[in-house]
Amino acid sequence: MRLSRPISSSSDPGCRVRATRGRSRQRGAFVPKLAGYALLAFVLWLMISTLVAPLLSAQATRAVLQAPVGLITSPISGVVTQMAVHSRDTVAPGSLVATVRNPTVSQEILTTLTTQRLALQSQLSQLGNQFKADSQEMRSVGQQAQVHRQASLAQTWDSWEIAQRQRDVAHSVVAEQENKVRTSEALLKEGAISEQVMNAAEAQLSTARANAAVAEQAFAGQAQTVVSAGQGAFVGTGGNNLFQTLTSRREALRNSIDRAQQDGSAIVKQLKQITQLEEDERHRVEKLAAYQVTATQPGLVHTVLMPEGAYVTAGASLVRVTDCSRIGVVAVFPARLAKRLSIGSVLDVKIGENTAAMPARVEQLLPVASDALQSTYSVPFPYAEQGSIYAVARIEDGQSQQSPARQQTLCVPGKVVSASLRT
Repeated sequence: MRLSRPISSSSDPGCRVRATRGRSRQRGAFVPKLAGYALLAFVLWLMISTLVAPLLSAQATRAVLQAPVGLITSPISGVVTQMAVHSRDTVAPGSLVATVRNPTVSQEILTTLTTQRLALQSQLSQLGNQFKADSQEMRSVGQQAQVHRQASLAQTWDSWEIAQRQRDVAHSVVAEQENKVRTSEALLKEGAISEQVMNAAEAQLSTARANAAVAEQAFAGQAQTVVSAGQGAFVGTGGNNLFQTLTSRREALRNSIDRAQQDGSAIVKQLKQITQLEEDERHRVEKLAAYQVTATQPGLVHTVLMPEGAYVTAGASLVRVTDCSRIGVVAVFPARLAKRLSIGSVLDVKIGENTAAMPARVEQLLPVASDALQSTYSVPFPYAEQGSIYAVARIEDGQSQQSPARQQTLCVPGKVVSASLRT
């Protein structure tokens, strides 16, 4: 009996083809499955990233760096002849920003003050001339009064001496007549003379005594005149009137000089005040004619609003300056985070992917941002969907006061950053 040989797949070409086709069908069925799994994984990831992850994330949808902006205005109307700053320049308090020239500034007050000063100077000059003239006349009158006084004293002394001699003569006559009467009485007793001679001698004695009394009275009066003359009072008509006239004139001149001195002192004081006011007004006019506008606070020039050559009115804005000392962030958070946000909440702000997060404390929460509010900041607020909320926060950067270099680095309003609510 013949045994048959088993059929080998390796030796049968047909079998080999059928095996190869089976393996190909198996591989072909696996690729669609793998693609399906990959698609399912992508859909799941997309659902998680778009639906689930936002529900769990505390990150803002949009956030930009922000800083308050201030306006430097011109207090006068005029032409900008010099703009000393440019965009991104740093300004400090008191630094020159622009020069505004107004050659038509009113000088009415300055003219009035100048007129008053010239009038006061003229009055002061007149008072000075009057003072000199009165002083010279008073010296002359004083000299005349002194000469007259000396002459009057000499005359009075002469009169006193004459009255003294007349008194002495009158007393000597009385003494002579008394001797004559005594002689006559002796002769009458002896009968050498008659009674009529005796009576005549007595009559002559009476007359001599009367004349002596008159002379004594005149001497006493002249002595009193000497005393009065020594005190400046002269008794008489012509000489006395002249001396009194000179004395009165000298007194009037002295009063006039005193008044001139008082008036001059008052005018000098008023002149100083007017001169100071005139100087201040002239300085004001010169300042307004070429007014130098300076910065009142430090910051970074954001925008130059008025170029050189532009005409501006009083109160017009010249430059917008960013306050770099108050760098912050404006972040837009979805409505679902509104309950978790409050004034004082802390945000973690990252300027770049590889930078450390900086803390920022929320100062304002706004459902909407008006144009008036946005005009007080360097750049407009980012777009916010309906129901979202604005969180305005100030970057603390771990310090209460940032260094100027740090402020300069962060002072880039409008830069997009990432911000998330710290949990």
